[in-house]
Amino acid sequence: MNEKIESNNNYETVGDDDVLLFDEATFMVRKFKKLTASKFSKILGYYVEHNLQGGKKQIIDCMNELRINEQIIILGSEINWNSPKEGIDCQVLKIGSKGWQKGKIKIEVNENLQLGETQVCIKFCADEPVEPKSPLDDIRQSEEYKKLSNNN
Repeated sequence: MNEKIESNNNYETVGDDDVLLFDEATFMVRKFKKLTASKFSKILGYYVEHNLQGGKKQIIDCMNELRINEQIIILGSEINWNSPKEGIDCQVLKIGSKGWQKGKIKIEVNENLQLGETQVCIKFCADEPVEPKSPLDDIRQSEEYKKLSNNN
């Protein structure tokens, strides 16, 4: 019996006030995004500093257009970086949840070279899917339902 177990691949963006746990390192998502953006910008800055033939302007020029041939020119001005497809092991504590969820995160970084802005998006996929909430749960929690169920 050699069945392949499919993992849950429903990645959802985590909130800035949620908490990430990597082994023993804990970060609020907001702080982790700032650190990631800063590190990404430093890497680009290092490239600029050590590239004596044009620096950042050369990177911008390279990213502004992709010339397939003389007739086909694709314009662009951004660098997009994604973490590995298989994700990074992590635990997430979401605001309002009952505890830590084990799973994987993906990190997406978008650097707009012309504006000098870096955006970071963190997405999480739980190892085990969260049980869907029953539409009856709200009714069961209401005072009227509790009174009716106690009368029977």
